[in-house]
Amino acid sequence: MFKLLLAGALCFSTVVPQEPVVVSPAPRILMIPLDGRPAAGQFAKMIGAMAGYEVVLPPQNLLGRFTEEAQVDQIFEWLESQDLTNVKALIASADMVAYGGLIQSRVISVDSSTAIQRLRRLITFRAKQESNMKFYMFASNMRLTPTATTKAAPYRMNLAKYEEIKDKFERTGDKSLLSKLKNLKAMVPQEEIQRYENTRMRNFEVIRTLMKMTKTGPVDYLIIGQDDAKPDGPQIQENAKLREFAKYIELDDKAYFCEGIDQHGNILVSRAILSDLNFKPKVRIVYSDGDGKKAYALYESKPIEESLADQLFASGAVHVKTGEEFDYTLYVNTPRRRRNTFQAFMRNLKDEIDQGFPVAVADINFGVDGTSDEELFAGLSEERRAHKLLAFAGWNTAGNTIGTAIPAANVFLSGRALETDALPREVAQREFLLHRMIDDYAYHQYTRPAAYKLIDKYQNQRDEVYGDTFDRVNQFVEEDLKKYARQLFDLQFEGKTFFASNKEYRISGMDSLNVYLPWPRAYEAAIDFKFQVEPAGTQR
Repeated sequence: MFKLLLAGALCFSTVVPQEPVVVSPAPRILMIPLDGRPAAGQFAKMIGAMAGYEVVLPPQNLLGRFTEEAQVDQIFEWLESQDLTNVKALIASADMVAYGGLIQSRVISVDSSTAIQRLRRLITFRAKQESNMKFYMFASNMRLTPTATTKAAPYRMNLAKYEEIKDKFERTGDKSLLSKLKNLKAMVPQEEIQRYENTRMRNFEVIRTLMKMTKTGPVDYLIIGQDDAKPDGPQIQENAKLREFAKYIELDDKAYFCEGIDQHGNILVSRAILSDLNFKPKVRIVYSDGDGKKAYALYESKPIEESLADQLFASGAVHVKTGEEFDYTLYVNTPRRRRNTFQAFMRNLKDEIDQGFPVAVADINFGVDGTSDEELFAGLSEERRAHKLLAFAGWNTAGNTIGTAIPAANVFLSGRALETDALPREVAQREFLLHRMIDDYAYHQYTRPAAYKLIDKYQNQRDEVYGDTFDRVNQFVEEDLKKYARQLFDLQFEGKTFFASNKEYRISGMDSLNVYLPWPRAYEAAIDFKFQVEPAGTQR
């Protein structure tokens, strides 16, 4: 069993469970994901593997693809056919069950009665099982802006702005906003405004009903996530009413409100594993800019510091105060960080990594195009130190990033307390670390911008790509990102050694590298690979 290093004024605690842990072979977690994107399911599988847990998903072909609805009835058939032996938890996306996926939750194609009937079927399934498995759910409050599709392109941003200002007027009574409202309303088809508002009303009704089901049913924990938003917008009033309703029905600690939605499968995998192992990691937080933690990140409706605290709590971890013992440090690179504070942040970060202290990094200083901080990544990469991190993330939104880095660090440290074969766990942690570097940095920094330029050669919008253009872009993404993946592996991981069960191993290669676009757009990429490892003393 490993112990964290002690040094100077840094107060680390020993990573051990609070009570002796007995874990059955091959513990499993069943998950009905948000949709078929890698971020919704693959990340959770890779995180679970760091503690020797198998996260089991429905077949990929049932999960839908972008605007194509998932096959919900077949997903139920898959769930109901599962052997629940040694299943520690069931985690389910309410959006997938109710509507057929996150994208489908933003349109009105499924009525509220059908959505509620589906959720009731899921909860009834759990209630009938004579099993000790925990039951976790997560639901999204609808985002402000409609999905980026070719059809919605002419009006989607004006519709979002209209709804944002409408909410602000309703809450403040500021009459100076009325002329803006009138102008924006004239720029959006009336039927689209009505569809949008009907969808929000349906979702609000469904979430309220789900909260009542959670109160009386077998749901152990419900996360209500806020999909992409801003400090103003209809979600502000909706969340306030949902919080009031939670108090009214005395939902107490069975429901929790968090920013974001894509990452909550990861958050609940962490919560499930930490609960199963009776372990609460203690986390020290360091920001690149003290003022930055008070700011609102893009697409979020509360300050970064509050958003982070919510996700840390929901993951099953504990935020410690200065001077208290901790299990790892989360370094958070905040948006628009000031130069002098960032330099001090980087000095401390590199020093702790070089000394072998347990460190995770969440980079939320995104550029206007969503790319991560080049200076931060350069500091992590120099002297081949990146492979020493517990976790790294820097994708899409602050909530998505924080909700990936924290679960990865939590689960890996909890897994290190297990007296089982350590090699698969240690390899899984390093594979996910490289996976995030390839995806969060190389793809969004280099390959995605180039893919968009390629799309621009063949069509006048980037939201959806089909046919020959998709094939060209998909082939380009595969070839280009594989190049960066191999470079990152060669520079940061190849030949590096690590210990597992008191034996030293060396990372000797990367096999089965596969890259493709999972949806008909260039916004995200799917990446698969496996590390080759061998005993460190092996002659090559």
